[in-house]
Amino acid sequence: MYKKFISAFQMLNILMQSLYSLAFPIAIAALISFLLTKYASAPTWIWVILLLLGTFTGLYSMVKYILSATKGLERMKEENAHAEEARKAKEDMHDRLNKEFSNKGDEGEI
Repeated sequence: MYKKFISAFQMLNILMQSLYSLAFPIAIAALISFLLTKYASAPTWIWVILLLLGTFTGLYSMVKYILSATKGLERMKEENAHAEEARKAKEDMHDRLNKEFSNKGDEGEI
C-alpha cells in the first residue's frame, strides 16, 4: 500500500513537471511577443514565430524530462531489487548460521 502511494505521487510529480516544462516556454514566448508588439512596434507576425518557437522548445523540454525521469525510475527500481536480494541473502545466511549454532548446542547436551 505504501509503495503504491509513493509511486502515485512520483507519477504525479513527473506529470506536473512535464506540463510545467511544456507551458513555461510558451508563456515566456507569449510575453516576449506581447512586449515586442506593444512597446517595440514589432509586426504582429512575430507572435506566430515566437509561439511556435516556444511550443517546440517546450515539447523538446517535456520529452527530455520525461525520458530522464523514467530512466531514473528504472534505475531506482533496479537498485531496490538489488537491495532486496542483498537483504534476503543476509537473512538466509543469518538463518543458516543460527541453525548451525543451534545444532552444535544440541550435540553437546546429554
